[in-house]
Amino acid sequence: MLVALFIIVDEDLEDPVYADPDPEDLEPELWERIGELVNDMADGEITPEGVESKDGTVLAWRYLPRNGLAFIAVVEDVPAPMVDRYLRQLQRQYFDEVDDVRRPEREGVADVVVDVIPPWEEDDD
Repeated sequence: MLVALFIIVDEDLEDPVYADPDPEDLEPELWERIGELVNDMADGEITPEGVESKDGTVLAWRYLPRNGLAFIAVVEDVPAPMVDRYLRQLQRQYFDEVDDVRRPEREGVADVVVDVIPPWEEDDD
């Protein structure tokens, strides 16, 4: 189950391009960890793609340094490879559908996100 999804440009945690839920509605420790990840990715201190798992919660990320874009998902009770696949599909859809990836029409980003069906939901059909 998807807990949170974020698309962030240039480490701008105050104004993500896409945030579901609102960062204020997340557990403070989780939002703090996401902020650390975004900063570490931008500084080149961690790999641009990765996954952390803890107590059934998976935190996955994909960072594109050339564009300054970070895609981050938090999921519960889903295998890490599925979360990685979901972020890959989301990234591909985002680049296919968004004209200006660094400054998208924000209302349209929600439409892009909703078009990407998480692999764990595909199995439910």
